[in-house]
Amino acid sequence: MEAYFNELSVRVFSNNNDAQDAFSLLGKCLHKMSDLGISNIRMTNEVMGKGILPGQTWNRLLNNETIIKDDLKSVLIAKLCTLEPIDSLEDKYNALGFIYNEIPCKGLGWASEAMENTLVLGFKQDEIWDNKSYNVDISLLDEDGNEQALASNCKHVVSPDGIEAHRDFLLQKIKIPTNGKVLAKRSAKLFPHLIFAKQASNQLNKIKDPTAIQQIYWRLLDLERVAANSTASISPEKFRYKTTPESDTRSRLPQLNILFSDGETRICSWHSRFTPGAGRIHFYPNESKQTFYIGYIGEKISD
Repeated sequence: MEAYFNELSVRVFSNNNDAQDAFSLLGKCLHKMSDLGISNIRMTNEVMGKGILPGQTWNRLLNNETIIKDDLKSVLIAKLCTLEPIDSLEDKYNALGFIYNEIPCKGLGWASEAMENTLVLGFKQDEIWDNKSYNVDISLLDEDGNEQALASNCKHVVSPDGIEAHRDFLLQKIKIPTNGKVLAKRSAKLFPHLIFAKQASNQLNKIKDPTAIQQIYWRLLDLERVAANSTASISPEKFRYKTTPESDTRSRLPQLNILFSDGETRICSWHSRFTPGAGRIHFYPNESKQTFYIGYIGEKISD
């Protein structure tokens, strides 16, 4: 699932501290959205050319370490994707354009309920943009090629609390697989930063309990989030669900030495717990590649 970025909320900040605070809040929003199943935030190319600080556009600011640290920079690069080209969306809806207060607004338009029906994320600004909804004027072609106009509501967020308020809406839009075969088949697209050993895929294929599959889905999504944003050694507090390395003794279990398709055997001693039962997802983290290798999915491995 994707959301959109409100390009109208981009402005020139008065000083470095204001810009730093704004981008820090944006990073927190991206983390919250990832937790709730939003993989990418689409934004227009014109954002890249807008001034953020005097003499500094978006692209230049990304390399300004006094404003954006490396860990936040990696999140912004990983999660904020260009909206262009938008031919597929235009063809899908026959859309001609979007207007808010007489200003073109692609981000607000594509996120609106009449279009993709998702969230639009913006920079927080006093008394301008907030955690609320806005009406967008949409121009499109009907099936006979005639231009028609309509107004549509758009859910706009600028803070983690605003995103949390839409939790139920977002969870309803996520189509969680109900059996292991479907989840295994969709894993590459759902979790691009996770690589599954053949053993783990086979184990996932055999799980039929919808409750267990839902729990596994959320744990894998948590691993995907941490992997995508990892710039240094991971630690348990970075995970939403209980995730820890095995003890030194259990790390020596031969069952944790798992062969992957690249011919490498990795010690998958890190594990995330899931229920029902004493479920475990064992993995090997490679932070430098922002990749977690999933080696085992099943009941707790006995000593």
